[in-house]
Amino acid sequence: MRHEKIDGVSHVYIEEGEDEHQVLRAIVKASFMLAQPVGMGWINFSKEHQMTDDVADRFITKCDHIVIEMDYVGGRQCKTYLQKIEDGHFTLLNRTYERDRGLPEPLFEKANEILKGKEGEKPVSTSDMYKGDSLTLRLKEYGFTRREGESDWEFRQRIFPDLYQKSPDQAMEFLMGASATEWNDLDKMLCLNFMTEKTKDQSRLKWFAEGFAADPIVMRERCRA
Repeated sequence: MRHEKIDGVSHVYIEEGEDEHQVLRAIVKASFMLAQPVGMGWINFSKEHQMTDDVADRFITKCDHIVIEMDYVGGRQCKTYLQKIEDGHFTLLNRTYERDRGLPEPLFEKANEILKGKEGEKPVSTSDMYKGDSLTLRLKEYGFTRREGESDWEFRQRIFPDLYQKSPDQAMEFLMGASATEWNDLDKMLCLNFMTEKTKDQSRLKWFAEGFAADPIVMRERCRA
């Protein structure tokens, strides 16, 4: 499977020797694998849940236009819609995907791993959603704009107090640079202890965001190394 972005639209092409249905199934499974719960989605979310081929096929439609249709699946925010342009050529509805999940490149990379039978070789991580253009796209949906020269960590720290006022759970995930499903025990203890304060004081929220020794994403990556 090959993919490229043209004028903001992600195009997917079936390569020689590939089966179209198998490629679509791999995209469905990759979307589910990388998606994380939000809001009430935690009720149905299970980190260990693996999507079978039969279940994946339920999200591949038979219509001539939209061929993959995934909104919330098993508590996960998938937001993945693929439309058919012609045989072997599809496009992603980027706006729908990117506003919640950031750039789709990790999705297509994971789909290719699945096609090659390598989907279990790398741990699933959502950190890409909190970096670079993906971070910029996602925070734009909350009304925040990155300042010129502002790093990812500076951006996440700056918006934390204001976002926390609207959605404490989402704000904490942005600050930590990962879905809560990926927090380690120390992350959980730190965040949950702070959230039990139920503070809305801006100075207190700013103090918390600026009190980290380093970007939590960097600290987690160092621990994995």
